Amino acid sequence: MLGGPGFGGLVAVVLGAASLAAGTAASGVLGETGSTALDDLAQLAAGLFAAASCLVTARRAHGPDRRWRVLLGLGALSWSAGQAAWTWQQLVLARAVPSPTIADAGYLGLVPFALAALLVLGGHRGAPPPEVRTPLVPPLDGLIVAGSLFLLTWSSSLGALVARGGPDPAAFLVAVAYPVTDLVLLVVVVVLAAGRDVLLRSQLRLIGLGLVGLAVSDGTFAYLVSAQAPAVPPLANAGFTLGPALLGLAALAPPPADRGEPRASTGPRRAHLLLPYLPLLLSWAVVLHRTASGTTGELDGVEVACGFTVFGAVVARQLVALVANTRLAALLRASERELAHRATHDALTGLAGRALFERRLAEAVAEHHVEGTPFGVLFVDLDRFKAVNDTEGHASGDALLGRVAGHLRACVRDVDVVARLGGDEFAVLITGAQDPEAVGRRVLAELGGISASLGVVVCADVEPEDTAQAVLHRADQAMYRAKRRGGGGLVVG
Repeated sequence: MLGGPGFGGLVAVVLGAASLAAGTAASGVLGETGSTALDDLAQLAAGLFAAASCLVTARRAHGPDRRWRVLLGLGALSWSAGQAAWTWQQLVLARAVPSPTIADAGYLGLVPFALAALLVLGGHRGAPPPEVRTPLVPPLDGLIVAGSLFLLTWSSSLGALVARGGPDPAAFLVAVAYPVTDLVLLVVVVVLAAGRDVLLRSQLRLIGLGLVGLAVSDGTFAYLVSAQAPAVPPLANAGFTLGPALLGLAALAPPPADRGEPRASTGPRRAHLLLPYLPLLLSWAVVLHRTASGTTGELDGVEVACGFTVFGAVVARQLVALVANTRLAALLRASERELAHRATHDALTGLAGRALFERRLAEAVAEHHVEGTPFGVLFVDLDRFKAVNDTEGHASGDALLGRVAGHLRACVRDVDVVARLGGDEFAVLITGAQDPEAVGRRVLAELGGISASLGVVVCADVEPEDTAQAVLHRADQAMYRAKRRGGGGLVVG
């Protein structure tokens, strides 16, 4: 595993060497024998590079990170063994390679190991992002991806291969096995990549690209077998060189900087939403091209059935997304209401906070000045509250504040405002024709054994130039006069 700059240079070197080898072999400058030798040896080198990268880095890894490397390394080793057998028969024995052969067993041996590695890699996840989830999304995404890739594979090579049947049943089955197993692996990669909480996302991308390279060359090979072509051109084998090289680079990719936090940028979110539809767009483009060109006849029954299935899955996926978005909008509205409530209310008692109380008091003062609507203000301060905290602890003090808040609510109507201004100070805004002094005495009686001092301001004593802060200050001063009298009483200010 390399750091960012070092890994970037390695990617350039490895992919550059693989592309150079594939291009040189395809150019024919080395002649038929030389091109074949370069092509086969480049594929073998790429496979051994993938196996060595995975198995060597696995020695320094732990847990799931170690397991997926070991599994993918064993798969690459099996693929390399198949390529070695193929190279031996072509270059040393100098004879055409029959199909099926021992090389096919090695090539196809990559599939179970790669599948197990992908499942381990996909299970290596961080904290899931906060979002509305539904169990229907993963299977629908998987159906869209699987159907799209199958339609693409069928339209490009598999359909022709099945129609022609191949020269030999065993060779036909082996040729079909390659695109089918590639399809399975690619579906797993796309579905896993759609998950936003996968930790080793860079490794998953590189593995996916490597499997795409193998799939393209496998599909070309299957088509050539169905067409009974005498040989496979080197250019068609480019994926057999680039694919394993990308698998090896996946093992050498640097780990994420922070394994515990999901990404916060919008890029991965957009990719998460669009990723299941990319194979769909590609498959539809191929089908539309075939239909428009008219060179391959009408769509067959498999293509029609697969197309309708994928279309139904897309419609269902959009309906599920619509329901999920509706739920998410409801959750957001509820969250906004909760945040607004927390911003204006006391967390301990649930009463209004100072800012909300002063705003409501300012409205009451303005309405009194304009329309003469009566109101009153109570300022309540508990006596000897500090002694409760010091002798019984802050938990007992908090419990006492909660009881006081309940008593104050019980003494007023729902339209009145009860607030905790801070510490052991409370305020009550009384609106309408109630007598504030009578309400204050009811509060003292309701508090019972809880001693408190009350200051009261009635609207008759409010001057036209008085503000909400001035009225609250007058109630505060009246409360202090009651406290200086010994507490447990009420003073009208």
